[in-house]
Amino acid sequence: MKKEVLLAIAIGFTLGLVITFGIWTANKSLKNAAAPQATPAPTGSPLPTTAETLSPTPPSSSAISLTITSPEDESLLNKDSVTISGKSAPLAMISIISESREQIVTADASGNFTADIDLEGGYNIISITAFDASGNSASQTITLSYTTAKV
Repeated sequence: MKKEVLLAIAIGFTLGLVITFGIWTANKSLKNAAAPQATPAPTGSPLPTTAETLSPTPPSSSAISLTITSPEDESLLNKDSVTISGKSAPLAMISIISESREQIVTADASGNFTADIDLEGGYNIISITAFDASGNSASQTITLSYTTAKV
């Protein structure tokens, strides 16, 4: 029995030495490959440089606005549905994405919109995005909490 234990220890020790040597050799070669190599300094005249001036892109003057009038962000509600209302550009398409479904409504000629959504228990993150006919968009995200506990 002692011979078997000694043989297992000897094999384990030898295998450990081989693996350690392999890791040490690999690290040494990786460090040598990653070391920066000196490049000779250029001789002669320096390369000509050209200065390029870029003008900033002007912001879009026809930005769309989006205001959520009801409910307020971070509201605590005890009903499983809520009516979201707000104001945006006239006849804008309003995308409302909630935890349980997605809905698209159109704002009226004054820009007012309403949509009924169902709430899941707990936190509900609702993303509202308005798109006008020109392709401009504005987004807002509100968080509503639905609970059945007495508050």
